[in-house]
Amino acid sequence: MSAPKQKGRFVVRFELGLLGMFSLTLVTGCIFFWMFIIGIWAGQTILQPTPGQEKSPLAKLAGALQPGNPATVVSPVSPEQKKNMTPEAGAPPASAPASETEWAEAEPSFFAIQVSAVKDQERAQQDVAQWRGRGYEAFSVPPEDKDDPFIRVYVGKFDKLAEANQLIAKLEKEEKVKAYIALLPASRLQAP
Repeated sequence: MSAPKQKGRFVVRFELGLLGMFSLTLVTGCIFFWMFIIGIWAGQTILQPTPGQEKSPLAKLAGALQPGNPATVVSPVSPEQKKNMTPEAGAPPASAPASETEWAEAEPSFFAIQVSAVKDQERAQQDVAQWRGRGYEAFSVPPEDKDDPFIRVYVGKFDKLAEANQLIAKLEKEEKVKAYIALLPASRLQAP
């Protein structure tokens, strides 16, 4: 007797020879190559400002984080400066004093390693004292705004990200601490 045939089963079979596999690989490689070229082109056009326009925020960040460049941060617009701005493109009025018109000037900054965040000022001072007792340059930074209750404790002050990465690796290995690298403006640094 013969075995009953299975009904309702649909099978698709796709076979390629050696030339077909080579062609498929070549076409796929070309597609990925052109995607790469188009991605580079798009990235260059996004990061480059149009003539007569200042650098985009993304371009400023990319330029600030390149090796060899000092790290800079764009300071936020203060409420007083917002009041003095004209509606056209958010520009300050021509009659405003020079100090009020410089609402996007860059200020020096540095990299530091955040080792803790606490709500109590006394606890933050204890953490700073402990890290200094271990031989590290430690400091605390107050909360940035009223919605942020945390006082952050940082270790180190670096001009280059590579130096901060070296210390964070040392801290995670020797001190068993989960730490984070932060870019801080120099104006946020408290005097000890």
